[in-house]
Amino acid sequence: MGWGGQEVRVLVELEWMRAHGHWVALAAHPESGAGKQARQAGIELYPISARKGKLPLELIPMARWISRNKIDVVNTHSSNDGWLVGLAARLARRPILIRSRHVEVDYPSRFRSGLAFRSLPHHLITTSQRIANRVMEELSLPAWQVTCIATGIDLNKFNPAVNGTLREELGLKPEVALVGMVAVLRSWKGHPIFIQSMEHVLKASRRPVRFIIAGDGPGRQELAETIARMPWKEHVTMLGHRTDVPNVVASLDVLVLPSYAHEGIPQIILQAQATGRAVVGTTVGGIPEVVEDDVTGLLVPPRNPEALAEKISALLNDAALRERLGTASRAQMEKHYGVDSMGERLLALYEEVSHRRGQ
Repeated sequence: MGWGGQEVRVLVELEWMRAHGHWVALAAHPESGAGKQARQAGIELYPISARKGKLPLELIPMARWISRNKIDVVNTHSSNDGWLVGLAARLARRPILIRSRHVEVDYPSRFRSGLAFRSLPHHLITTSQRIANRVMEELSLPAWQVTCIATGIDLNKFNPAVNGTLREELGLKPEVALVGMVAVLRSWKGHPIFIQSMEHVLKASRRPVRFIIAGDGPGRQELAETIARMPWKEHVTMLGHRTDVPNVVASLDVLVLPSYAHEGIPQIILQAQATGRAVVGTTVGGIPEVVEDDVTGLLVPPRNPEALAEKISALLNDAALRERLGTASRAQMEKHYGVDSMGERLLALYEEVSHRRGQ
């Protein structure tokens, strides 16, 4: 029901396909973040329930909808839709069934996970190579059935020429450094680690610092209460949900993502790199695939606020280092992570799987 990196990618895929002449539709709850965004974008929406108990009742109607629209490819992106839409697509018999895997998690039931990722779909897409390797190893998927396609970023929307206006909005002087997280407020994103690092950064930085937390989610109230108890609380601003992410990212001196679990390749890191911003990330999931330490960003171990503070402070106190990392990051993005690169690889895969199945 929420709106985060996974949902953003779904919409980006749909909009790219539509822009290149293909008919697209989204199956989602009408009041979900993705459902609302699809309606605003003029994308056809097939409404489904958010209640697990009602999902089996939607199987036959959805299979009929897939058949009636002569859909060629169905791509599912999460657990409930993976089963519901996957089974509906198989009942419809016509379409290629793709399963996309965005996060790295454990597979407690190898049998059930094997059905979900190996037997039901015709092909699996992952957002990072680490996720692909783990799925192949733990669920015995052959290499030909798994493809890593990282999320593509709009390099025009996110670019070094964007003039961030967050300082003006917050009434801050130009010399104030902005260090921020832009992420859904979920526990494993590491917001408490970021908060624990702040005191060390304030002591070590040669510039006044304002810490920015942009995003919303289930952890908002607890996070706000934690910050309210901190003696340096006046140095922290919670922005809530923002739709002007390019502006927020462009305003930052340093983008931080201290995740300790589940990450594929986080879109916010790619967006910051496309904007030429210095990034501090953790050695978790697919983050090291795009953040090469001291080349396209800085890496720290997860759950280590002292190490995080040290890297943030090093960046704040060294403008040349920030510029070097930002320039290298932008070059990497232009070479490998543009939205057209993602879309072209996605379309080529659909055609390859279709050809392999003789359709």
